[in-house]
Amino acid sequence: MHGINTAGLSLGRGAVVCGAGPIGLIALAAARASGAHPIVITDLEPKRLEFAKKFVPSAITYQVQRNLSAEENSKEIRRLFNFEHVGEYGAPEVVLECTGVESSVITACFTARRGGTVMVIGVGREIMNNLPFMHLSLAEIDLKFINRYRDTWPAGLQCLGGRILDLKPLVSHTYPLEKALDALHTCGDLSNGSIKVQILDEEEDVF
Repeated sequence: MHGINTAGLSLGRGAVVCGAGPIGLIALAAARASGAHPIVITDLEPKRLEFAKKFVPSAITYQVQRNLSAEENSKEIRRLFNFEHVGEYGAPEVVLECTGVESSVITACFTARRGGTVMVIGVGREIMNNLPFMHLSLAEIDLKFINRYRDTWPAGLQCLGGRILDLKPLVSHTYPLEKALDALHTCGDLSNGSIKVQILDEEEDVF
């Protein structure tokens, strides 16, 4: 929510969410609730994209192609907005980058329209060396970052309480505390369809 507020996402404006992990899926749901349209969500893993489509049926999915460059993937993403028919400003105005992976951030930079915003929500490496500085500069694209979730807890609780957002479907696996190691292995293997792995301790503390 902090990222969406900072990016200035608004009603009826196109957006892209990079990454269909837990953060990306929450960003997708929040972007949809904000009225953004159309919304494209991207990922490398097809199972996560399948989940994203079930989670937010109006979303358009795009599987990032490993054999394409960041700029080439961005062109394919832009085509989903049919921006050729209305010019550059039909391309997505806001890109919510939720992976923190350098190649994904670069793709996001090439995907945003002129004068648009790339909002980096995901946490990546300490240093990134290959950001397309001149492209960002000449296209006057704002590259923004956030520090976690400042001042969003009250609004987040209201969204959950009012059922504006329903995040329960994100919990794909649940394990008891004694199987925490199995839970970590499940979380680390994206091929099994894991989204959010939850560990529960059913026993009450005794003092």
